[in-house]
Amino acid sequence: MRPQKITEELLTQRMLEILRSRGYDGSSLQDLAVAGDLKKASLYHRYPGGKQNLVQSVLDHYTSLLEEKVFKILMAKKKKPKKRLNSAIGNIMDLYQQGSANCLHRALSMETGKNLFGDQIRQNCQHWIDAFETLGKDLGFKKKKARHLAKESLIKIQGALVLSNIVNDATPFKEVVEEIQSSYLDK
Repeated sequence: MRPQKITEELLTQRMLEILRSRGYDGSSLQDLAVAGDLKKASLYHRYPGGKQNLVQSVLDHYTSLLEEKVFKILMAKKKKPKKRLNSAIGNIMDLYQQGSANCLHRALSMETGKNLFGDQIRQNCQHWIDAFETLGKDLGFKKKKARHLAKESLIKIQGALVLSNIVNDATPFKEVVEEIQSSYLDK
């Protein structure tokens, strides 16, 4: 067996970047193969289910990153809420490359991607809201206010990513992240 040209981790990262920028319908297998420095046959070997299998693998990886770097941290009751918030905020900045990367959920929530992956995207968004709500309650907010802040955090992050991409400037994202952090700390 020949050694692989590219590690799974690096391949997944490259596929993530293509999918973030082009979505499901805008990404051909040829685009994904080129990004991975592979031939299409090699992609089929790694992902026998084709493009849908490949995208599912990338989405599962992205879900795991969100779970590990954001959701679990926000819900880790043994740590102080302010530390959890600061840690999760730092990870959100990293996950979205300081505001220069699109959200995979947004990119996959159009047309075919929404039909194929909509349930998982909705679950991830709900988990985001639940995790931020838990943090809000742990910071002393009443349930209704904690829920509102949690939903608002997701809306603001998504909107800021879109705007940052449109104006080709990560400032809106960075400002919104600071605003979210302040909304939780300025009780």
